[in-house]
Formats: sequence, C-alpha cells, structure tokens
Amino acid sequence: MYDNNNYPQQYYSTDPNFGQGGQYEPYGNNGGGQSPKPPKKKRVSGALVTGLLIAAIAVGGISGFGGSYLANRMNGSIVEGSGTSGGEDKPQQPDRTDSSEANGTEPSYTAPENPVEDDLSGLSNMAAMNTSTKYDYEELYKRVNESIVVITNYVQNEYSSELTAAGVGSGVIFTTDGYIVTNEHVVRGASKLTVKVGDKYSGEEEVEAVLKGKDQATDLAVLKIERAQPFTAVPLGNSDTLNIGQQVCAIGNPAGLSKTLTGGYISGLNRFTSEKGYVLSSIQTDAAINPGNSGGGLFDMYGNVIGIVNSKIVASDSSIENLGFAITINDAKPIISDLINYGFVKGRPVLGITTKQVSDYNITGLLVVEIDKNAPVAQSELKVEDIIVGVNGETVTAVEDVQELTKGMKAGDKITVKVLRPVKVNTGFFSQTSYEEHEFEITLTENH
Repeated sequence: MYDNNNYPQQYYSTDPNFGQGGQYEPYGNNGGGQSPKPPKKKRVSGALVTGLLIAAIAVGGISGFGGSYLANRMNGSIVEGSGTSGGEDKPQQPDRTDSSEANGTEPSYTAPENPVEDDLSGLSNMAAMNTSTKYDYEELYKRVNESIVVITNYVQNEYSSELTAAGVGSGVIFTTDGYIVTNEHVVRGASKLTVKVGDKYSGEEEVEAVLKGKDQATDLAVLKIERAQPFTAVPLGNSDTLNIGQQVCAIGNPAGLSKTLTGGYISGLNRFTSEKGYVLSSIQTDAAINPGNSGGGLFDMYGNVIGIVNSKIVASDSSIENLGFAITINDAKPIISDLINYGFVKGRPVLGITTKQVSDYNITGLLVVEIDKNAPVAQSELKVEDIIVGVNGETVTAVEDVQELTKGMKAGDKITVKVLRPVKVNTGFFSQTSYEEHEFEITLTENH
C-alpha cells in the first residue's frame, strides 16, 4: 500500500509564469452561496500510485518568475507543462497563485471602436495571409523577423521601490498599430512590461507595453505598443490546413538571444493539452524550442504564423529531445478576439479548482491540488487531495471529460461531483490508504 506521499511528482515550468509551460486551468467556480448537500460516504480501499511519464516545460524565464505547473494530457499521456519564456534556464518554483489572486499589472481595457470577430476579421491593420509565395529559411527570416519582439517582465522588488527584471519572453506583432500576442505566463505577475522592437525604424528600441488582456486557461495574452511609425506585422495563417511532415520554423528569443530561428517539421497535430479545464489543440514540432521561446511564432514556409510557441517535453534523464509544442493559431484567434474586446475570455464557466490527472490499479480521476479561495467552490466540502471520479453521474478520468460534460453550461449552472477522499488506516505495523466516496453540488461561475 502507498500513502498520500505517493501522489504524482510534479515538474515545474521554467518559463516566466504560465510559460510555466504548464499550468492547471481551473475547471470553474463553485456555486453561489448555497449550503452544500451532505456528502454521501462510501469507503473504497486502494493504493494511489501514479506513473510519471514525461514533463512538458514552458520554456522560459530568468530567475524571478514563479513557474506554474500544468498537467497536460496529450493523446493519453500525462504531460506536466512549463513555459518557454526567459533568459537563463533556471528552474522556477511553482506559482500557487490562482489567476484571481495574481499580483501585478491588470489588463488595461478599452473597448475597440469596432468589435473584433472571432476570426479577427474586424481588426484593421493586419497583414494579409500569404498563400502564393513559398520561401526558404533565409528569405522567410528577412520577411518576418522584424515582427518578433523581446518582452521583459518587471516585478516589484521586495525590499525596495525599484522594479527588477524577472523574466524575458517572446511575442509576435500581428497588426501595424502594435498589437502583440504572447503567452500569459510571460506577463504574469508583472508590475511593468517592456517590448524591444528591432526594425527599419529603430535599432532595438525598448518601449513600455500595455497589457490589453490575458487568459491563464489558454496561456495567451495580448499587449499593445505605440509609436508614430507603423510596425511590421506578420500574417496569421490557417492551422486547419497543416500536414505532418510540413516544414516549419520557430523564431523567438531563447536564452536571451534575440530573433533566433530554428527549423524543423510538423511532427504531430491535434496534440490536445488541457490547461485549467480548457482544451487546446497544439502543433508538435522538432524545431528546437528553449527557454525564451515562449510567446514566439511558429511559421509555415509562406511566412504565416500557424502557432504560438509555449512548451516542450523534457525527461529527467535527458532521454527525450525535440518535442516542442505551439498553440494552433486557429484556436488562439477567438481568444485574442475576446482579450481585445473585453480584456478577458467572456462567458467561460469555471469551477475554481486546479487538478492533476492520476491513475493507479484501482482509481483513475482528477486529483484536486488547489482550490481558489475566492471561488464559490471554496465554500463547498470539496478538499485538496480529493480525487474527482464523476460529474453528473458520468465517469471522468481526464480534464476533457469534464469539459465535455459541462459544454453548453453557463455561470450559475450546478453540477454534481463525485469524489474519492483518501483516509489513512493504521494496520498496526504501517498505514495504508483507503477512500471514502462523497458527492457535492457545485455551482459554475464565469471566468474573469
């Protein structure tokens, strides 16, 4: 038998924040102030043993960024994520702060003059997607490198009023008036954000950026910079038309080396990652991805951005190489749209918990590792270390299951969660773990 100390090991992101390559996304928030139903109890014996498979790290971050951890599920494999921002590749401590509690710059929201559609069609000053002229790496780099920027995250010094550079990541300018897409973990916790632009109008000019919106669930954020001259914008492509074996390149700022290009191929598609209950499709590539690449672009050979780089998979014994991932641009577009329109992703119901997928001989489910104290779920009887095994009478084993069962629901709707709660039993010589079965009613709330 195993006790609770045998819960799955956690790998932390090396990028600035989410970048943390991986973060858990809260499923949602619990209900609004009603007393929870008395839990149903049933004892189940069994050992909690989880096999550690691989760790996905969000590439990035010099010391100072708290790396959040993320349990990703990629086609059946548990992948713990980390980000890709940063300069020095120093391991980060986990950021246990929920998005509602995070310190730092809050989005500066101003409603756009014309609402932006999910496909970004209402956004002016974008570059047209190129479908006719294919480039080699040299020509592609010449055409797009001015759109890749260095983002520096400054945090308040604990012992003085000064700001300290805590991490460095990448970003992509996608409009000539200065909209930039990057990873949420790159900007998380920042008191100030700067963007270094290198183009025909400036030699590595550094300007302060305004955070327009961020979404921890999808690890995406939008910044805005301004100046008198137009910026060079790269076209956003169509990730639905990609094929395995297609040639691509990543451009970012690994280890502080600005605008570094690495080439490779699409190694896999539809590598679904689950962050805080929100499922995203990712592109797998063998192009080299390193700390500092977080938020940079993955390009097709026509110079279109087809993905936003955010993580890689590593193994503790260095036996895994060249497994990098980028959020597909078609999944990113509606998120970018909401971040511009509202400053956050509108209408997404969340539960308010962080979970980790676990499995042993007897139990498969979602281990609760954190509960947002500001969410209604904190008033329920759900506890950290509970294992969620059912929602609304249906068995759940992965984040995707919960998302599927809550699809179409809205804030205020209630779900019934079945959990197994570990209880140590002393046998005289050693302790073993058994499980009590409970059911709770939890109310969903809107993500902010």
